[in-house]
Amino acid sequence: MTDVHPEGLLDAPTRVRARPRLGAPLWLWAIISAVCSLVAVAAFVRWDPLGGAGTTADTGASSGLAVGGTSLLPLEKASGPGGDLSGFAGRPVTAEGVPVQSVPADEGFWLGTAPDERVWVQLVAQPGESPFRVTADDRVSFTGRMVPHTDGFAAQVAPGDPAASALLGRQRAHVEVAKSDLEIVSS
Repeated sequence: MTDVHPEGLLDAPTRVRARPRLGAPLWLWAIISAVCSLVAVAAFVRWDPLGGAGTTADTGASSGLAVGGTSLLPLEKASGPGGDLSGFAGRPVTAEGVPVQSVPADEGFWLGTAPDERVWVQLVAQPGESPFRVTADDRVSFTGRMVPHTDGFAAQVAPGDPAASALLGRQRAHVEVAKSDLEIVSS
């Protein structure tokens, strides 16, 4: 027999069942999110998990002086033994806002970030071109070409500077730039 209640028959309380879970558990989503975040950060900082030298873009961008996407600065990473740049001979060189170290000649100057991290730039005048004035601490941009030179070249462009002559002798190549392709970005 059932009890009679003033409001009628009472049903047994209904049990609420948990809805079945759809998809992956929360901890899996957290791991996926963390991995994606690490990948995004690594892409922005060009992280090399294997400890290699990284890409050429990371140093090229920082120095502003590059040969076909390979940064020339720092020289020890870009050059051969003793600073030999002759392996880049014939290839285009680009500079973007690179500081001029010194201007010891009318038609040439040292370009780089420090006295031991510099490359000689030889200006090439086209017939009828007006003179171009570059001074130390200018920042320049250009497109030129890496050309090999002989031992006598160092004596021609840096006759009274034995350290500069020795550096040019070790580098065995320099950059040639037409004056029309040279731009002073800031003085």
